[in-house]
Amino acid sequence: MRVFVALWLLVTLVSTALAITCFECDSVNEPGCGESFSGDDIAKTDCNAVEVLGDMRSYNPQGVEPTCLTKYYEGMPGSSRFVRRSCFFGDSSPAGFSCDESPDPLVPYQSFLGCTLCNSDLCNAAGCSVPSMLLSFVFCAYGLLLFLAN
Repeated sequence: MRVFVALWLLVTLVSTALAITCFECDSVNEPGCGESFSGDDIAKTDCNAVEVLGDMRSYNPQGVEPTCLTKYYEGMPGSSRFVRRSCFFGDSSPAGFSCDESPDPLVPYQSFLGCTLCNSDLCNAAGCSVPSMLLSFVFCAYGLLLFLAN
């Protein structure tokens, strides 16, 4: 039993360190993806499982880990902002990061406002209250305490 618990903890820690999961949506097709984010029915993507295709390979240098991206566009006054949430496969370092400011194909008439990057699970949601990495640490520490107590 102890070996099983130790292996489970090891696998959990390694998979948490290597994988990142992001929300994958746009506010045209999924109203819950907009500025008033409701993550209940929003698709979640394991960015490490997504194959980087074609010209995206040039944006994803070897060894660079994917991150989560949120892009904002604004149209006519009074209209709602367009929001796209996805995985980002480029250089996310402050010196190397450059957000693609080209119009989004779904709303080519809206102007680019800005984007944000983050690097923890499901962090590209508006109002994530507790970072998932912290929760993972708490659960792993609790499991380790239970393991050591037996």
